[in-house]
Amino acid sequence: MEATGTASASSRTTRGYRAWPTFGPYLLLQTVPWLLLATVLRSYARVMPGGLALLGMVLVQFAVLLAFLLASQKMIELAKGSTSLARLSFHEQLVFGWRVIWRFLLLFLLAVGGANFAGVDKFLAAQLWFGFDGIAFPWRQGLLQLWVAAISTIAFMFVVEKGQDREPRFISVFKEIGRHWRHLLWALLFISALLVVATFVQGRIAGILAPIFDRPEVGRARYLAYVALVLVFSYIRLWGIVAILTHALRASYRRRSQMPEAA
Repeated sequence: MEATGTASASSRTTRGYRAWPTFGPYLLLQTVPWLLLATVLRSYARVMPGGLALLGMVLVQFAVLLAFLLASQKMIELAKGSTSLARLSFHEQLVFGWRVIWRFLLLFLLAVGGANFAGVDKFLAAQLWFGFDGIAFPWRQGLLQLWVAAISTIAFMFVVEKGQDREPRFISVFKEIGRHWRHLLWALLFISALLVVATFVQGRIAGILAPIFDRPEVGRARYLAYVALVLVFSYIRLWGIVAILTHALRASYRRRSQMPEAA
C-alpha cells in the first residue's frame, strides 16, 4: 500500500513537471520579509558577544530557511509540480521550518566535528555550522560554496517530500536524491558556480561603493545602503538556487517518465 501511494505521488509529480515554468523573480516577493529579517539579524549578530552572536546566527539560518521554503514552494508550483505546502498555515510553516532546521543543525554539528577530526582549520570548520547562511549571504570563495550547494539541495528535497504529504526525514530525502542524483549533481555544480559569481560581483560592487558611503556626511545612509545591497544579492542567490534545483528535478522526472519501465 505504501509503495502504491508513493508511486501514485511520483506519477502526479512526473506529469506536473513536464510543463515549462516561467521563473519570474517578482513571484518570490513573499520571501523578502524573511530575507530582510535575516540581513538585519546578521548585521547585529556580527557585533554581539559570543553566546548572543551564536543565537543570532541560528535565528538568521531559521529566517533564511523559511525564505528558502517559500521560494521552493512557489517554484515547484510554477513548474506545475504537485505540492501541498500552499495549504499550510503560517504556524504550520514555522513548525515545519523548525523540524527541518534542528535536523540540519545536527548535521552541521556532525560536519564540524568530522572536519575538526580530519585536521581542517578550526575557523573553516566552524563555518560549516552556518550552512543556510551561505544560501543568502557571501562566503569565502572555495569548497565552502560546494557545501552550501549541497545543503540547499538537501533542503529542497525536504520541501519536495513535504509537498508530497510525506513526513520529511533524512532517510527518505537521501533516497529521493539517489533517484535523481545525475540531474541534482549538475544542479549542485551550477549552484556552486552561481554562488562564486554572485560573491565576486557583490564584492566588486561593495568595493566601488565603499569610498562613496564612507564619507562622514553620508551618515546612517551607509547602513541602509549596506542592507539594501546585501538584500538584493540574497534575493538573487535564493531565486537562482531554487530555479536551478526546480529545473533539474523537473528534467529528472521527465527523463524517468520517458524510460520504458516508467510506461
